[in-house]
Amino acid sequence: MNTSSHLQTWRTQAGSTLRVLIPRIASSTLTATDGLVDDLLRALGEQPPRALGRDPYVGLFGQKPVNELRQQAAAGVQVYLERLRLPSILPMDEQADALIRSLKGFSITRPVGVYPYEGLFGYTQVNISTLQLQLWRQQGGQHLRRLVAEIPDITPTAADDLADSLLRALGRQPGRPSNRLPYQGVIVLPDSIPFPEFRRRAADALQVFITNINSDRLGSTDAVVDDVIRKITTLRGLNQLPGRPVERLPYQGLFPTIQEVTESQLVQIAPTAQRSQLRKFLPHLNATLVEFNISTPLRKAHFLSQVAHESANFNAVEEFADGSDYEGRADLGNFFAGDGRRYKGRGLIQITGRFNYRQCGDALGVDLVQQPTLLVTDVLACRSAGWYWDSRQINVWADRDNVEQVTLMINGGYNGLDDRKAKLTAAKRAFGI
Repeated sequence: MNTSSHLQTWRTQAGSTLRVLIPRIASSTLTATDGLVDDLLRALGEQPPRALGRDPYVGLFGQKPVNELRQQAAAGVQVYLERLRLPSILPMDEQADALIRSLKGFSITRPVGVYPYEGLFGYTQVNISTLQLQLWRQQGGQHLRRLVAEIPDITPTAADDLADSLLRALGRQPGRPSNRLPYQGVIVLPDSIPFPEFRRRAADALQVFITNINSDRLGSTDAVVDDVIRKITTLRGLNQLPGRPVERLPYQGLFPTIQEVTESQLVQIAPTAQRSQLRKFLPHLNATLVEFNISTPLRKAHFLSQVAHESANFNAVEEFADGSDYEGRADLGNFFAGDGRRYKGRGLIQITGRFNYRQCGDALGVDLVQQPTLLVTDVLACRSAGWYWDSRQINVWADRDNVEQVTLMINGGYNGLDDRKAKLTAAKRAFGI
């Protein structure tokens, strides 16, 4: 992996970060961390190493209060790092990376195979969508929860040590005291409770923390999660997972990389669609495809061609008619006056009738009976279409490439079949089928 295009930017960011963190060292007296700062500053300034037994900063600065020494050292580190122009990774980069991780309180060191600064300030490959990142974190959390919760031993193992360290790091807790078992002190249970219950609670907490990592880009936390998953998998003898190759992003290789639908593909399926509508729906369509396992190119082609037809090329999420024709339709659950208009077709697949609104709302966690017009919102217009597709198991017919049966399942007949077929042909071309 070529880091040269990023290295100088990362050094500048590292200098700025250390300029802030070093003066915040939480002690009024010199500490071992000050020794790391001194070592880095001397290396950057091409000074001889600090003599054994000499306090940090002695020989670099005059006699000053500790806080002033740190301020001066922080300023020097920033200047030197910003001026470091060599195009390859140097030992000083290793030192700066380790110091930042220590000052930020990471209880797990930089995983093997990860370059200095990588993860702290970005990755050399950053073309990743929010949806992919969220999905990887969800999968990472779920997978690690199972790995930890299903450890068969009733006493602590090396895998528990790793899980404990990660949990403390994610929760910004201090390291585990030597007299404590893994998870004790971070999982609130009486010490008399059997150890496997601590482990189970910790596994649940890990899933929550990982799923909710508060960053919109891959970072060092994701790299550590990836590393812990690999190590625990190997320790448990489930698979011999090597360390993550440096050219791979965290989670990449552990979990699938989704092939997201693009705006240009939607244009091929629905060329008369308003581009603003496509851009509005695109992220929610991609999320829907993942949520309801519309995962193969053929499934995507059938689904998108059908919703394109139903929504007049993504230009309408509400039936043009007023819905009065549905009044009194017992098969749709429209038993009460006004139900026809109230529950007329909405969403990208035109959910219709009180019964369908109730079932859809129950599945998606929204009260659509009381608030039926929520189906026209971008998110629910897409998710409701995915729900309908999934609840009728239409993937089965899409997998068989049976457009007539897919149409029947959605329309109840074959209205617009020629247009649906034409859109399906365009969708297949768009997905290379």
